[in-house]
Amino acid sequence: MVSDKIYIPKYGWRVHFFYAVTCYHIDEIMNCLDKLECPDDFKKRAYENMSSCKLDSGITYSNSKLKESVVVIGLTSSKKEFFNSFCHEKRHLEDHIAQTFGMQISGEEIAYLSGNLSGYLFESISPFLCQCECCKNKSGHGNKSRHTHK
Repeated sequence: MVSDKIYIPKYGWRVHFFYAVTCYHIDEIMNCLDKLECPDDFKKRAYENMSSCKLDSGITYSNSKLKESVVVIGLTSSKKEFFNSFCHEKRHLEDHIAQTFGMQISGEEIAYLSGNLSGYLFESISPFLCQCECCKNKSGHGNKSRHTHK
């Protein structure tokens, strides 16, 4: 599992990202959801999702009062599926932040938010997308952690 923490200063928002999550990493993520005061029904669905150990799945939960989110991307079957899951979960995150701050869904502000999130996370997701030999040992397998504060 690879984890990353970012802070989005403009919105005072913290995000905990977890990549290449297997069913062995559930406790850490459930503790994170507990700290965000996640409702029991969502926690139950999240637990069931993660404990199934299915490939190509993920979850995103945000607490708008705390301005904090958890984004989980499980193991994926391919680089294409990783990118699909990443974009899907990132979009949920963008929607949560946009709703909290009343952004127009078709406006420039949300477009900048999306681009900034991609920039903040570029280093973390690159090993999951890289096609070259140099990345084969950086594919997110194992227990790696990188924390960023932007």
